[in-house]
Amino acid sequence: MKNGLLIIFILALSGFVISRPLLAHHSSAAYDMEHPVNMKGVVTNMEWTNPHVFIFLDVKDDNGSAEEWRVEGNSPNMLVRTGWKREMIKAGDQILVNGAPAKNGSKVMRLVTLTLANGQKYDGQGFK
Repeated sequence: MKNGLLIIFILALSGFVISRPLLAHHSSAAYDMEHPVNMKGVVTNMEWTNPHVFIFLDVKDDNGSAEEWRVEGNSPNMLVRTGWKREMIKAGDQILVNGAPAKNGSKVMRLVTLTLANGQKYDGQGFK
């Protein structure tokens, strides 16, 4: 009986240890969620992949030069639930994104909302 309980304990502990990195992956700790920003840019590429959708945008800086930003949305499954379609964003489209910039200053953003050129607004997290 002691061996059975020991095995169950070891399996449970192993499951916990393995699952902790998975929870950390979905943390928004790397982003400044308290200070979201708006950015308008031209889509250069969109990756409709798991575990996250990525939109690559050329955004003009103060000097008029294009800076490439990577905008991270939720999973395709979550976004489809709120009306997203894979084909709705194409290279060359101008969009407005609202999101949380990376705390480390890199040109990466966690998407909160996306507005298409026609004014349609979409939730970037897939919750609404």
